Amino acid sequence: MEKITTKILHIPPFISTAWKNIETIELKNIDTNPLLTIHLKNGSRIEVPNLPQERIHAIFDAHEKFLEQEISQPKEKQALLDTTNFGFSLPMGGGLETLGATFQHNPAQANAPEIPKEIVSKIAAISKVLGLENPELLPKPQPSCNCMYCQVARALLGEDNALEETITDEDLRFRSWDIEQTGPNLYHIKNPLDDKEHYNVYLGDPVGCTCGEKNCEHIKAVLNS
Repeated sequence: MEKITTKILHIPPFISTAWKNIETIELKNIDTNPLLTIHLKNGSRIEVPNLPQERIHAIFDAHEKFLEQEISQPKEKQALLDTTNFGFSLPMGGGLETLGATFQHNPAQANAPEIPKEIVSKIAAISKVLGLENPELLPKPQPSCNCMYCQVARALLGEDNALEETITDEDLRFRSWDIEQTGPNLYHIKNPLDDKEHYNVYLGDPVGCTCGEKNCEHIKAVLNS
């Protein structure tokens, strides 16, 4: 019994194979009789004579749909998963459990180099390819570790691949005023919590502030900046 789908072409006793094994198909008329020629990727050729027109149309239609699927989904999955040059490979199936068992946090690689951005982008897209709908279930990456697992896990979780920035004492210092020098000995001082509160401080002779007060906190803030 013939079977023609977007995956296989089964016309006994002539051929039974997957479309991925077929290079091209062509139709010729030999003495007004249709002759379907199927060229396989291994170089062989199969000829199927005297097929009804509806069968011929079904075959060409199935081949067209197969080709459209191939174009819309180029060898993207394999490209995404081709990370073997970086010391690990990602599984084609098995979901989060298989992924977690494939590679794990490795403190010995804490100072490993950054994976190139294009590879990180590919890895981030793996969640869709492998059906990882809940990457949050993966063991959390260590913020101070740059091993392969932690880099990949951060990519899957959508986190920044870079290590956490060091917080300096300057970052922790509370800012009472924003101060900007606008001229020789002239400073503009503004309350960071209230844009309407701002003053000009002059450190020339005489020292003064537009608030009108002598020795005000604005002058002290500029002197201490």
